[in-house]
Amino acid sequence: MAMRRTVVITGASGRLGHIMGRRFENHGDRVVRIDRTGTGGFAADLTDESAVFDVFEAVARSAKSIDAVVHTVGTWAQWPLLNTRLGDWERMMNINLTSAFLCVREAVRHMHACGGTIICIGARPGVQRASAMGGAYAASKAGLMRLVEAAAAEHPTVRSFAIAPSFILYGDEPEGTRGVSAAELADLAIELTSDGEAKSGTTLEAYGSLA
Repeated sequence: MAMRRTVVITGASGRLGHIMGRRFENHGDRVVRIDRTGTGGFAADLTDESAVFDVFEAVARSAKSIDAVVHTVGTWAQWPLLNTRLGDWERMMNINLTSAFLCVREAVRHMHACGGTIICIGARPGVQRASAMGGAYAASKAGLMRLVEAAAAEHPTVRSFAIAPSFILYGDEPEGTRGVSAAELADLAIELTSDGEAKSGTTLEAYGSLA
């Protein structure tokens, strides 16, 4: 009988994190949830270095091994360049990029000997080009792409990917809204953690009806 995989979902209380966790559980995996409140799992501020170190240590002790990490933490906002405050910029970078850096680093620390898979959620503006008023968001997501590439190049035993959706659909949008469903993103994440053929370090563009 095959051992159940342990899949860590960060930002698990968010809409995407919730759907990711449910889909992985339906796939037969053991899901470990991490978010700020600890709802249904572990609590940690994933922009805080010591908190991220501690929570990954706690997860590793509890689960014995970590087979995959899906990092769903993120935020979106836009401001005109001349009205973008330094605090706005820093908050965007902390949530979208610093949290990814800390979680990828600790995931690799626990996976590099035995292997595993890391998936980060990027965005279309981080792959193609930024739009007006979207500089901070696009910069944070472009940085995430480079982080994933570097992690894959440095630690080949750990398969690292970024998924870059367009607009994520949750089923409550106005009719005709274009994008890719959260369920489709979760299914892609499951495929990537199941020894798919995608090359580690790549960004998979998931644009749905915008393709």
